[in-house]
Amino acid sequence: MTLPTYVTSTTQTKAYRLLREHVYAVLSEYELTPTHWSMLGIITEARDGVRHVEIADMLHIKPPLVTALTKRLLEQGMIRSVQNQFDARAKLLALTPTGKHLVKNVEASMSKALNKLLVGLTEQDMMTYQKVLTTIISNDDLLRSEKFKK
Repeated sequence: MTLPTYVTSTTQTKAYRLLREHVYAVLSEYELTPTHWSMLGIITEARDGVRHVEIADMLHIKPPLVTALTKRLLEQGMIRSVQNQFDARAKLLALTPTGKHLVKNVEASMSKALNKLLVGLTEQDMMTYQKVLTTIISNDDLLRSEKFKK
């Protein structure tokens, strides 16, 4: 790292605060938390449904928390539980038509809000940003797996 860590830490803290503020502002309009929004995104991408444990792995949270978060989305009619065609014992989570509509609306609102912060960044900049974040997460996963091997 070429910059002192206190410089990058200050920048990261400021950027995180601003992004978080805008994200929460949008999600609060839809009575969602960032974790609910992430779950809805994972379920959207899965198309045919996704297991609780897969969501837990993707979000780096414990499966019981996914169960608790799922309950609220089920009650709101955003998702439904469907039978896994490959394993009758396992249930999958899938979006309902209401959930699909919500995802479309939240995505539009979120993009509108965040695009104001991202003015001046190219698509390549955003791809690089995503790569940096993904690399940090992957490196942490590696460090944690090495820690448990010891």
